Amino acid sequence: MKFSSLPISIENGKPITAWTRFMSRYPGLTTVKLMFILMVAIPSAYSMLYYGVMASDRYVSETQFIVRSIKAPRIGGLDAIFRTFGMSASDDDASAVQGYLESRDAVRDLESRVPLRQIFARSQGDRLARFPRLWRGETFEALYEYYLDRVQLIKSTRTGISELRVVAFTPEDAQLVARTLLKLSEELVNRMNERAQSDAMTTAEKNVDRAQKNVLERQAKITEFRNRELLVDPTSESLKVIELIGTLTSDLALTSAQLDQSRASTPSGPGIQSLRARAAALQNQINAEQSKVAGNKDALASKISEYEELALAREFADKQLISASSSLESAIQDARRQQIYLEPVVSPNLPDEATEPRRFRLIITTLTFSFTLFAMCWILFIGAKEHAHG
Repeated sequence: MKFSSLPISIENGKPITAWTRFMSRYPGLTTVKLMFILMVAIPSAYSMLYYGVMASDRYVSETQFIVRSIKAPRIGGLDAIFRTFGMSASDDDASAVQGYLESRDAVRDLESRVPLRQIFARSQGDRLARFPRLWRGETFEALYEYYLDRVQLIKSTRTGISELRVVAFTPEDAQLVARTLLKLSEELVNRMNERAQSDAMTTAEKNVDRAQKNVLERQAKITEFRNRELLVDPTSESLKVIELIGTLTSDLALTSAQLDQSRASTPSGPGIQSLRARAAALQNQINAEQSKVAGNKDALASKISEYEELALAREFADKQLISASSSLESAIQDARRQQIYLEPVVSPNLPDEATEPRRFRLIITTLTFSFTLFAMCWILFIGAKEHAHG
């Protein structure tokens, strides 16, 4: 605010502002001194009082973990060690875990496992540090904001190791929250694995079920054909008939030869009639057997054609089942390769000494910031004053 914008009154022919009237009450107080008091003295005194006396001790429990998978090999650092065992760090999956730990879902899940509000509102904490804060209520959003101030996740891009830091007013609370968050992260990874495996295998399992059903249907049609035609295998039956026809044909040829020989040697012999009858019987039997193989709709040829179509369809269904089963096995192997693992590197510790707040550092930071702000304002004030007199 410019001094010229303050209300102005005239006394003894001189303009008097509210600022001039205020400063006249304290003859030894200059503008620079007032700026120093407001910007340096008061903040520094408050910082020394709060961090030196009032601020409560806070304990930090730390845990380290790495998210790794069988796929996506990396090189360097711990990744080279994990690669030896067929494992490697997964940046995307680690980011998913980090996103979860910094989300409202993590706060809800954590609150369902531990008394989170009571932990953050322990009487060991000073009124400015514990939950709920003076300027916020006890809503879930206020709890979430407080959680983000007390839980910190740091991921190393070089090693892939994530460090989880939990700050609480007692060592046991800090360790409990860190351990629970680590457990929740493991459960998240397991759910991600189950979802990925389910997505990868659902289609393959449906194809296997469909192929199995097709095989059963084809087999049922073959069984129905066998019961209807009273034939197990028309092809083998036809082979038997053909073999019988061959035997009968051989017998007929032999009989015909004997008949011709008898006619030539003894035209009126008594055996000629019997040979004729035998030849006629053999020919009739051959004709009957040939009619079983072909010649009408009830012949084996038409049944063989129908049976071969059914057998071919079942063979094709069997191959489809084998292919679907192979695809399912491949999907299972792919799902296993895509699985991720959360491996704790350092278990949550139970701190035996309060490491926060860092009192001396915070006091020095406040002093440095206050002096810097005062110096900037002082330079601007002097510049404005010289400009006004110039």
